[in-house]
Amino acid sequence: MTGSASDLQLQLARRIAEAIIDGTIQQGQHLRETELSSMFSVSRSPVRGALGLLLDVHLVEKQANRGFFVIAEKGACQAFVGQMPKTDDQRIKEQIAHDWFDGAITKEVSEGDVRKRYGLGRLTAQRILNSLSDEGIISRMPGYGWQFEPTLNSLEAHDDSYDFRMIIEPAGITHQSFEFDCAGAEAQRNRHETILQGKDEEWPSVDLFRLDADFHMFLANCSKNRFVIQAVQQQNRIRRLLEYNSLVSAGRLKASCLEHLDILASLKKGDRKRAANAMIIHLQKAKDAGPDFLP
Repeated sequence: MTGSASDLQLQLARRIAEAIIDGTIQQGQHLRETELSSMFSVSRSPVRGALGLLLDVHLVEKQANRGFFVIAEKGACQAFVGQMPKTDDQRIKEQIAHDWFDGAITKEVSEGDVRKRYGLGRLTAQRILNSLSDEGIISRMPGYGWQFEPTLNSLEAHDDSYDFRMIIEPAGITHQSFEFDCAGAEAQRNRHETILQGKDEEWPSVDLFRLDADFHMFLANCSKNRFVIQAVQQQNRIRRLLEYNSLVSAGRLKASCLEHLDILASLKKGDRKRAANAMIIHLQKAKDAGPDFLP
């Protein structure tokens, strides 16, 4: 299954399967590349590869002139996720993330630098760099170099990010184009309640990070405003290295679950003003908690 698949394709295949498990994606649902690209903040190319992987293991089917549809039940998806090992590429990217946050690697790097530092062959280094680029973590510079994109590796960047989000996300909720997706909200609520019912050690910080990112992306999509959606996608991208570096406070994110549920409850009642105010409070608490990666 994993022979020629990129690390990002494997990650996306896992996340799509997890979305089927938690009900975000339903059995029989049409899986459109554009919608999945928006959901996971990636380009369409790796989504297409991930769907191909799910097709190979019979979790989805491809219908002529229509595209991909979910055919698997939750149990089959759980078995698939349980069998997926951490890839070598994943381990390397985690090390790169640690080095970036620790200041052991410079903002601008060459393929040669990466090969030498991590003991990689040319093709492996290219695959790693291209995967990080697909995820919006690095970008290619003119010539042969690469540079890290802005991320939350300083207190100033952390605070600026939350200040920006406190402007954009509540405005998306109160905007006239906002349409509350009741089915999607129910899937979000189920995911959050599953987390709250479990023990802290049962949920890796990466899973909690993804839950948080998906929640904010869900509300952005409800805004129906392309620029709000784009802004939240960008914020999720600049936080993505936190996922690799495991620099996420499970305690804070678990507290966030209750705040998320409160926002959903207000929206279900049609009280968007209260939901927007609750979003401001939620983001302010996250800002005040400070970044976990700084001493």
